[in-house]
Amino acid sequence: METLPKLDQRLAVIASLVRDGMRCADIGTDHGYLIAWLAAVGRIRAGYACDINKKPLEKAAFTLSAYGVTNTIKLLRCNGLAGLHQGDVDDIVIAGMGGELIWSIIDAEEWTRDPQLHFLLQPMTKPERLRRSLYKAGFEITKEHAVISGGFPYTVMEVSYTGNQQEIDMLFAYTGKLLHDDSEAAKSYLTKTARLIREKVEGLKKAADANNKLEQYCLLLKILEGVA
Repeated sequence: METLPKLDQRLAVIASLVRDGMRCADIGTDHGYLIAWLAAVGRIRAGYACDINKKPLEKAAFTLSAYGVTNTIKLLRCNGLAGLHQGDVDDIVIAGMGGELIWSIIDAEEWTRDPQLHFLLQPMTKPERLRRSLYKAGFEITKEHAVISGGFPYTVMEVSYTGNQQEIDMLFAYTGKLLHDDSEAAKSYLTKTARLIREKVEGLKKAADANNKLEQYCLLLKILEGVA
């Protein structure tokens, strides 16, 4: 067996949050590095490497073989979670996708509404839409972790289902639990968020009938600039 797969900082943080001894699904597995690492170090007892496309699964198959974990991890070609059923897994990783796609994957399967499941979500874009959708459907972000990988800041969300459906305000939608995080990674994430909001404000200034939205985003920007 080769040495362990090298995980970038983003995947390393996700790996550290997977619970010991659980069955884990890696959705959109790509090369399969994360799930191979988890199996190789004995963090999980079984797992699934899932992808909708054939090529990533072929790469994942090579990775699993190289690290001697083909008996632990099953390859599944499926759309999101469609190849899994209730009781198959305990921890679910959905990383490296847009926030809207991540939510559509969770929302598509009714069995995801299970308080025992532990979701690890890492949106590349639209994290505010993911947070809104999660809370509206009765999910909760229990913890949120900022990480800098390849020079870019990301958030990794730990999520579980509570059944408590609620609307969240704009500030929480954009910052989640990172607003009061003093780490450099969180500050970098909030600075990036402030930049995106600033661009939105400039766009709204040129739009007709955007007074109400403009006011809300200006207020949000003021808060973010004060923090970041």
